[in-house]
Amino acid sequence: MKPTLTKRPKTFSFEIRDAESFGYSITISKPFGSLDSVIDWAKHELTEEWRWQVIRTSSDQAPGSYVFYFDSESDYVAFTMKFA
Repeated sequence: MKPTLTKRPKTFSFEIRDAESFGYSITISKPFGSLDSVIDWAKHELTEEWRWQVIRTSSDQAPGSYVFYFDSESDYVAFTMKFA
């Protein structure tokens, strides 16, 4: 028996954008294991488009370096106040 879908599957559109297309960016340094909480916060709190990029991955020896890009000035300010 084939299952019947009650909802349409959610589709995702990932637009590839150059870093220069965002109005704001910030580079942060985070220790091993702490990036997930930053990403979770951003997913729930930011209102406009944003992306992030790994510059250097973290290890138990050294923190990682990550760049976050934002379209919205208010998202940039909120992120900076929380994580800079």
